[in-house]
Amino acid sequence: MASITFKNRPTQVLHTYQVWRIGSNVDDKTLDYCLQDKSLDKFHASLTRGEKGLFLVNESRHGSVAVNGRRIGGPVLITFRDAINGIVRLRFGQVEGYLRVSGSITG
Repeated sequence: MASITFKNRPTQVLHTYQVWRIGSNVDDKTLDYCLQDKSLDKFHASLTRGEKGLFLVNESRHGSVAVNGRRIGGPVLITFRDAINGIVRLRFGQVEGYLRVSGSITG
């Protein structure tokens, strides 16, 4: 199982083949997580749970996305090996989130 959590937000379970859109545009109803922070673009990143892991894509032109402290520029595959004690730290601009993994990401 895999789930994502941001501070002061409810935990959301990530289902296989479901795309999560993360950004800061409060008027965009297609965003799954709207985080009101100036460090985020209107559509900042997408996260998809696939059969082999989670695919994280930095969709912004100027903003940053990081996995366990490493900035990413393009698509990255997150697997169980990236988890430290069952948690993968994510950062979108200045907003930190946590990807919790129990068992297998793909299971």
